[in-house]
This record gives sequence, C-alpha cells and structure tokens, in this order.
Amino acid sequence: MRILILLTMMIGVLSTLNAQNNNGFYNNVEEITVDSLLLLHKDFSSKYQSVSGYRIQIFKGSGNSVLENAEILMLEFKEEWNDIEAYLSFQEPYYRVRVGDFRTRLDALYALKLVKDTYPSAFVIKENIELVVLPKYQNTISYEQEDNSGP
Repeated sequence: MRILILLTMMIGVLSTLNAQNNNGFYNNVEEITVDSLLLLHKDFSSKYQSVSGYRIQIFKGSGNSVLENAEILMLEFKEEWNDIEAYLSFQEPYYRVRVGDFRTRLDALYALKLVKDTYPSAFVIKENIELVVLPKYQNTISYEQEDNSGP
C-alpha cells in the first residue's frame, strides 16, 4: 500500500514537470526531484523492513496451555530446520506458529512440500515478511557506501 502511494506521488510529480518543459527549466527540476525521490525511497526502505510475501503456518490453537505448546513446537522446528526462521504470534484468541520469509508463493510451496511430512496440517499464508537479503546480493554495495563514494 505504501509503495502504491509512493509510486502515485512519483507519477504525479513527473507528469507535472513534463508540462513545464520550457526554457530548460525541466532538466534542473527533474534532477532535483529524482534525487529527492530516491532519498525518500531510501528513508522509507530503512524504516519499513517488511514486504508482502508468504509464510507457512504450522500451528494454530487457543486455550490455557497453548502458549507452552506453541513455544515447544517452535523450538522443535528451529532444531530441525535451523535455516528457516519461526515466528510466534497472538491474535485473540489464537496463538499461531508461522515459519519462513518467502518472497514468492512458489518458494513457499516448495518449502511446504518439505515441511508437510513433519507438520501435515501446515499450509501457506500471505503475510508481511521480514526483508531478507538475497544471497546473490549479499556482497553488493549498500546505500551508505554509495552515498560516500560521490564525485
């Protein structure tokens, strides 16, 4: 939703600037606007480290001893699948254990196939996930390094 608002703002500003393409004014304003939009995007991305994605729900329950059961289940999952993060959440009256930070449904379905043997009632659910750095991009230059390497 926030990205949609940001994109709408960008389109509105750029279309307004396009109408003012007189006397070279457009080029200077465009550079300033694009730079300010990039800074706005960097600031937004640093504050909100989650994106729309998928997780696998392996447990949902309510009652007096459910919290203990959910915590035990979460620890067992982490022991077996130490490379997949597990999350415990509460939304009245249910405790839920959801696992993984999958960007695509296809990735989540692949992991579900592996997890289904141990957790037969598991299923994929759409949720905001933690923004993880993809292995391909772990050694790339960060925003801060880009800003310091200016002209």
